[in-house]
Amino acid sequence: MIRSTTILLATLASSAFSLSAQQSPEGYSNQAASLPSGAGQVLTTASGTVFFTGTELVLDNGFNTQTLLTFASSTFGSFTAPIGSTRVLFGESSNGGVWSVALDGSGAQLITNLTFNYDAVLLDDDRALVSAKTGGFAAANNDVVFVDLLTGQTQTVAQFPGASGALAIDDAGDVYYATASSQYPAPPGSTDVLRISRGTVDAAIANNQILGVNDATFVVSGLDAAGDMAFDDDGDLFYVDWFNGAIGEINDADTAQATVGPAIINYAGAAVSPGGLQFVPTTSPVLQVFEPFQAAGGTLRVYETDYVSVAQQRVLRAARPALTTSVASPIPAGTFSLDVSYGPAGGFAIVVLATTTATGPLSVSVPGYEAPLLIDASLATTPMLVGITLDAAGGGSLALNNPGFAPALNATAQAVVVSANGSLGSTAAETLQVSN
Repeated sequence: MIRSTTILLATLASSAFSLSAQQSPEGYSNQAASLPSGAGQVLTTASGTVFFTGTELVLDNGFNTQTLLTFASSTFGSFTAPIGSTRVLFGESSNGGVWSVALDGSGAQLITNLTFNYDAVLLDDDRALVSAKTGGFAAANNDVVFVDLLTGQTQTVAQFPGASGALAIDDAGDVYYATASSQYPAPPGSTDVLRISRGTVDAAIANNQILGVNDATFVVSGLDAAGDMAFDDDGDLFYVDWFNGAIGEINDADTAQATVGPAIINYAGAAVSPGGLQFVPTTSPVLQVFEPFQAAGGTLRVYETDYVSVAQQRVLRAARPALTTSVASPIPAGTFSLDVSYGPAGGFAIVVLATTTATGPLSVSVPGYEAPLLIDASLATTPMLVGITLDAAGGGSLALNNPGFAPALNATAQAVVVSANGSLGSTAAETLQVSN
């Protein structure tokens, strides 16, 4: 049956499935890389992986390691954050030091001391915000402190009730703060994620103003915990839910329509727990976003530990399903199949086929779906569409018959998939040639 791309998109938009729980994320590839025992405050940089051993801040470039900063005694690391591509901002809470450290090994500079510093974000390469319990554990509030990295000047720009909270910053420069209860253990549902606009932050710095909850917008409320946070490349905010042992996700956190989604990783029963997050965007000017069953692009990096001897970094990236033919091209007359693999378990696929030559992907927004549909431009007119149900392994086949063509006929095939929880993705386009 010949249908238009409009009908394809309508078919996708009307698909609805119930949520199925998962221990590990569908539609992503993931692998873990070991770190030295006890390593923490892990940060991926263009120069390599930075981590703190308790006495040394180390850079591992994949071939050798280099010590960037050394402490005389065991020290409790707080955070590492990138300063451009050549330095990192390092905080430790044993002495309260906040350091600017060169990645080329040329030296480290103590910028300032902030008691019980906890987390930091960069406003730009010369200015940072640091979350710190400067009044000590007994203080009613946690401070967000502006730090001038060139002069060491500090200024409190916000105070929030409770213990130290995590910080994040979005592409627009808006700052996000996760509240944390002073009670131990923290009551369930006691964490809120707040947004402070960049304009409000800049005005507070310029006017020596201290902001509070009333100057922020509530993004989501009632989380159990958010020990660390990181934005991906399309406005979703991931957080470490240490209370439940999971990496949670706030969909569209940079908009007024933010919603709490299912956990992307569940650590229930695992030998390790999540301790920190970093999102590393792709450097390619491509169509990828960090969503399941999409083309590989940026990576979400999770620091995992058992707090005794195991330390590792897990790297997640989007992974497209695959579309293959049972017979290699040129496909002779007779039966053959188009086979979908690595798709969503129990999901649905639409196989799109046209007598064209692949010309490159288009990114199409489909109503009701967060991720774009990557569809080859050659399939935009008069394709044949056939739906198939995928099995528990995310596989499915479409049986076809080649009546024989002389001369050989060129064709393009692609599969669009929808998961049980409504994630949208596609395979890469497959170029076929059918002959006698």
